[in-house]
Amino acid sequence: MEKKITKINEKFTSITIEVLDAIIARSEQDPYYPFIDTKLNIITGKNIYPPAPGQDYNAKNIIFSWIQGRGMEALAGHAQWLEENIPENQERITKIRAILEKLTAKMEEFRAKNNGRMFFIMNENGNFLQVGPGGQLIPAENIRATANFSDLFYSKGLLAAAAYLGQKDLITEAEKYFKEVVNDIQAGRFVSDQQSFDPKNKVAFVEGKLLQGPCMICLDGIALAAQICDRQKWLRTAREMIEYIFATHINTGQFADFEKYDFWEAVDVSGLPWEENGQVLCDPGHALEFVGLSLKCILQMRCDSSPETVAFLDKCRQHLPPLFKHCYKLGFASNAGGIIKAFDLRHRVPINTDMPWWSLPETIRAAAEIFEFTEDDDVLDILRQCANTFFDNYLNPAVHSMAYQTRNAEGKVVEVIPATPDADPGYHTGLSLIDAIKIIENKF
Repeated sequence: MEKKITKINEKFTSITIEVLDAIIARSEQDPYYPFIDTKLNIITGKNIYPPAPGQDYNAKNIIFSWIQGRGMEALAGHAQWLEENIPENQERITKIRAILEKLTAKMEEFRAKNNGRMFFIMNENGNFLQVGPGGQLIPAENIRATANFSDLFYSKGLLAAAAYLGQKDLITEAEKYFKEVVNDIQAGRFVSDQQSFDPKNKVAFVEGKLLQGPCMICLDGIALAAQICDRQKWLRTAREMIEYIFATHINTGQFADFEKYDFWEAVDVSGLPWEENGQVLCDPGHALEFVGLSLKCILQMRCDSSPETVAFLDKCRQHLPPLFKHCYKLGFASNAGGIIKAFDLRHRVPINTDMPWWSLPETIRAAAEIFEFTEDDDVLDILRQCANTFFDNYLNPAVHSMAYQTRNAEGKVVEVIPATPDADPGYHTGLSLIDAIKIIENKF
């Protein structure tokens, strides 16, 4: 097993560097374009622009805040990893700094223009847009005053970039912005600004439907803030978020009509699992991602010997490994090779059998972290299975070893957009694999 895991780790490193080099190279192609450009079709290797009729969102001048925020966090994380582990890559590090400096300046200009906010889609002037009924882009209307997913992804990306660049004033501003987002999440004011490009992936904001996603995603930013800012304050916030998800979105035995460790995506205002058309939806990839992102915080708590932290860590050791294994069993499609998008916990059947790429590297990270936290050898089999599935079924060596966005139940690559048409800027893939690389190198 040790030899197999070590060889897998070598491949993780290789593909992470290859994807990073492609992102850097695409940024250098157009020095007047300040944004991260992953507007690339992984199937064909061609740019998705100029857009086809009815696909205005594919234009080069259309900016997805999720991609830019995720890209900031990814590039900062990659650069830090290179500095710590591969110091001979100074040229790459210098190029990443230049990209981050240009990108943060432009995105902060857009945020100032929009009263300190971000939105899912913008044009090159920072004007907020939404997709019209015919696929055309129109000015966005009825934007809520409270935080959304774009604010969440961008604020933690800004904090990562500011910290890496050593810009103290920007660190202070980014932490303040991120804290505002976290406050809105904890107060139940958070709204989704995501617009769906896949009819099977229903993401529109519904009043009274409370998602676990904002809490889960912000754990990544909290782990980062704990390293950069007030460690104790942010780790307290992490514990509150994790305890909330344990109490509200995970069946640890309080619901007799669900299986133990079922994980539902949403609850209603009374705290009960959200039921729609007789179905209770679980996104197995999100459940597995929660395990990984919560452990990014939990692993930082191990040096705290206070009774309440020790009790919390014991609770996490008790629940996280079986939660991880249960949700992996619900989601992994062994025949096609991948993790399905949605499972109905009420009738115990898949709802959406499409398999996006991102859940595999997120599961790899979570498996490595569980092994680090508990030394549970069983999760290494899951890590290896996910790694081989990712290598064999998702990576396109002809397109910089980037991952196909989606495969279907038959295992075919399909033109389905899980979140944005822009490809992953090293966020789900690179950052997840870097966390796994570090743990594997330490353990093996």
